[in-house]
Amino acid sequence: LLLAVLPLSRSVTASEAAAQDATLGLASAHQLERQARSAAASRERADKELKQFYTGVLPNSFAVASRTTNRWLQQAAQDAGLEYRGANFAWDEVRESQLSRAYSTVTLRGRYADIRRFLHAVESAEEFLVVERLELQQPATAAAGTTGSLEVALVVSTFFVTEPARQ
Repeated sequence: LLLAVLPLSRSVTASEAAAQDATLGLASAHQLERQARSAAASRERADKELKQFYTGVLPNSFAVASRTTNRWLQQAAQDAGLEYRGANFAWDEVRESQLSRAYSTVTLRGRYADIRRFLHAVESAEEFLVVERLELQQPATAAAGTTGSLEVALVVSTFFVTEPARQ
């Protein structure tokens, strides 16, 4: 009898261990499934928000990007009490992206406090603008009445969705 019960006892113990391992494996699989579903939902949400950003915030062409950015920069400079000296717009493609970067070298002249006010306006603008470079200097030719005047040259960028190439 002992010879028959002992192997059965070991078999039951092994089966219980296997059942416990299977239960742990199932719980682990359920947790991995929940994580995968959460990651997929997060990706879908991010894709939706990115698409909304591309269509609702970014300009849809270089012409629109340069026109609206230039107009906005001129108005912001005027509102800050700065003299808008000029701007040059250009663009380049962003590698491995459907976006392109429109950028402008803008030259302004005015008092330091007014330049700070302008930069704050750029940083808090609803338009998607990025100040990439800023150089502040005293003007080469100081005209009468421009004491304390500074000249600022900055590169301001925005991005726009590039039209796919037609084939």
